[in-house]
Amino acid sequence: MSLPAPSASPSNSGAPPPGYPPKRGNGCLWGCLGVALLLCLPMILAAGYGSWFLWSGYKRDPVLRVVGEMIRHDGTARMVLGEEIVITGVQGGVFSWVQGASRSATLVELEGSRGRGVLAVTAHREVTGPKLDSAILTGPDGGRHDLLRGATLRAPDGSI
Repeated sequence: MSLPAPSASPSNSGAPPPGYPPKRGNGCLWGCLGVALLLCLPMILAAGYGSWFLWSGYKRDPVLRVVGEMIRHDGTARMVLGEEIVITGVQGGVFSWVQGASRSATLVELEGSRGRGVLAVTAHREVTGPKLDSAILTGPDGGRHDLLRGATLRAPDGSI
């Protein structure tokens, strides 16, 4: 027994069979873009966090809030940097956390009416909030002052 010959109707001659979906040609493009996004994701997240921290995150940092209050009321800081001392930036910070204990070290840029300075702060976390362990201010003249103890650690060069 023989099978009938396929019909040669003009409506069916150039089209694919009706059961197959049309071909899409973007598979390689989407795959390459996905891999590129996956490789760039850590850098994008780091840049996003850094931007957030510089714009608003440092304002919520408990250690920097304590530092802000301390420099506004500290006589040594006012003597070295002048009046209306403000935090102008954060040069760097290190944070370590172990079960039950956290420590941080931060370099804070300050500016007052007499000039700029850098405050090196180390702190640890207690139940009541952050507690400063040390706060060393380096003034515009190079002198170093311990703000927690009210002592000059190193006088500026050329002074007695």
